[in-house]
Amino acid sequence: MKKALAILMIFALVASVAVAEITLSGWGRGIFAPVMNSGADDDPATLNVDESETFARIGKSWDGVASDPRIKFSVNGNSDNVGFQFEINADGGLVGQDDQQKIWVKPIDMITVTMGQFFDDTLRGNAAFGSFNWIRAYGADVGEDVTFTRFCSGDKGPGAKNFDTQQGFMVAVKPMDALFIGVAFCGIGGDKNVLSKDLFDGIQIGAGYTIEGIGMIRAQYMSQYMVDGDDIVADGTVEVAFKFTMIENLYADLGFRMFTNTDTGANGENNEKDVSLYGNYKVAGATIHAIAVVRLSDDDPAYHLGAGVEYDVAGVGLEADFRFENDIWAGNGDTRVTFFAGVNKGFSNGKIGAGVQVMNEAEMGYAIPIKMEYWF
Repeated sequence: MKKALAILMIFALVASVAVAEITLSGWGRGIFAPVMNSGADDDPATLNVDESETFARIGKSWDGVASDPRIKFSVNGNSDNVGFQFEINADGGLVGQDDQQKIWVKPIDMITVTMGQFFDDTLRGNAAFGSFNWIRAYGADVGEDVTFTRFCSGDKGPGAKNFDTQQGFMVAVKPMDALFIGVAFCGIGGDKNVLSKDLFDGIQIGAGYTIEGIGMIRAQYMSQYMVDGDDIVADGTVEVAFKFTMIENLYADLGFRMFTNTDTGANGENNEKDVSLYGNYKVAGATIHAIAVVRLSDDDPAYHLGAGVEYDVAGVGLEADFRFENDIWAGNGDTRVTFFAGVNKGFSNGKIGAGVQVMNEAEMGYAIPIKMEYWF
């Protein structure tokens, strides 16, 4: 009898190991710029350096000059019905939480319930290329979520919704491979309690349907906290997008965004509506990118335009991009033009590269970034 129980316990242990696993993964990026100058006489990014002097920095693509490389890893627990994920970074030698800290459960195959700090990229529209992946302050700050915003547990307004680190609760339903529906209550927990009657002030509801051989159509409603004069108010945002995949090697995504409160918007503008288009085409080892984003309001339109190319030659990647923003988008009364060119040496789990970035607005600035990146 004891032998039988021992054998049963061994089988139970083996079975649990077979369907559940703990995995480690990681991603990080650091940029060293030995030469960097914004050209501005009163640039606060120079920190302790005299005005308009050339300086050096180490940091990320984002967060400006006062940052450290992103050193990140993720612990994932997965089984058929239950799992978790937590991500930690050690930027600057200080250990802290990163993007996702969540529990998920699948009570049945078609439903996944998630709680915590999370993202879901199933419907996301991305346009990350060129200088967006280097020093964004000297190139492009337009790339992620440009055509369609991903699900996020936070509920901050435009420019922060796609990476906000508040808590939330989400139910995702996939009754068939072609259809995805998500409902999330966002901006809960942390240092505040949310009244039950206010839960819908941070709701996100979205769906996507894939038309075989043609593409994917998506639509969603997000209630975000935005600026309305001197007040912070909950405001609904509507997004609709279509991802076109019918032509081989061509990816094209067209998005439309509008704010239901006509006194708020990405820049606090009146009656704002955004139209965005991103596409890339792969041909003979090259990938060609193009992007256009137009913000329509009661005032003159603001727009961001860009084009780029990537080309791989025997494990060495060449890339370049060009961006143009009119004076309304740039916000300082001058148009903004940037140019980037760089080279990468890729490996199985990372890369190293160097480039040149030039930015011309009221003055001309420049940077020579050296980038290191890893993934495991």
